[in-house]
Formats: sequence, C-alpha cells, structure tokens
Amino acid sequence: MVPQILGSVTMLGTGTLAGVFFAVAVSVLPTLFALEPEKYVVTHQLLGKGYHPYMPLIATVALLSDVALVFVAPGVAPRVLFAASAVLLVGVQVVSQFGNVPINRVVGRMRPGALGADWEDPRPRWRRWHLLRTACAFGALLLTSVAGVLLP
Repeated sequence: MVPQILGSVTMLGTGTLAGVFFAVAVSVLPTLFALEPEKYVVTHQLLGKGYHPYMPLIATVALLSDVALVFVAPGVAPRVLFAASAVLLVGVQVVSQFGNVPINRVVGRMRPGALGADWEDPRPRWRRWHLLRTACAFGALLLTSVAGVLLP
C-alpha cells in the first residue's frame, strides 16, 4: 500500500511540474516575448509571486517520494525508474535554483521606467533554462509513469 501511495504522490507532483512548465513554455513565454521591455519586467515580477513557494515545494515532495520508492518499491525495475526520475527532479531543482532563480532576482530588482538603452534582455536566457527544466520534468513524469504501471 505504501508504494502505491508514494507512487501517486510522485505522479501528481511530476505531472503538475510538467504541466505547469509546459503551459509556461507554450503560452506564458510567447506572451512575455511579445511585450515591450517595461511591460515585460512588470509582468515577470507579478508572475513570479504566484509560483513561489508552491513549485519548489511540489518538486521537493515528488523528489522525496521518488527517493522513498527506491527503497520500498517491489522489484528492481520500478526502483531503477524511480531513482532515474529522482535524478531528473534534482535536475529540475538545480536548473531552477542556478539558472532561472538568479534571473528572476535580477528582474525582480529592475525598475521598469529605468531600464536604459543598455538593458540586456533576460528572456532568451530564461527560456533556455526553462526548456531544460521542462525536459527534465517530462522525463521524470515518463519514468514515474512507467514505474507506477509496474507496481503491483
């Protein structure tokens, strides 16, 4: 019973991460790229408030569930898949913490009316980091899904 509960938790977490990251990639990012720099900064600052602390918490709970499943899941194949999913979820957190979050902090300190002519647009860099963590989240979701199917 414990493996099934933990499997459901990690499935819900990885699915939420992948879904939110997908929505950001296909809808939010194109919108942000279409905005003038000043409006982009204001919008980015507002969007960031809604994602924290929920997304890091969801990623951590899914990761901890995967790690627990490495020890309690019956069978070698599910354990290996949950371990690989955990590695990808660590990837999500590392990319977020060292790729996206530093950019978020810089944008959070920007004053829209004072960007200046030398303003360096952070959107392309943020998108590259985001797409990497999105790929990690989808990989974790795939591995968790397959592992969950293998649970008795």
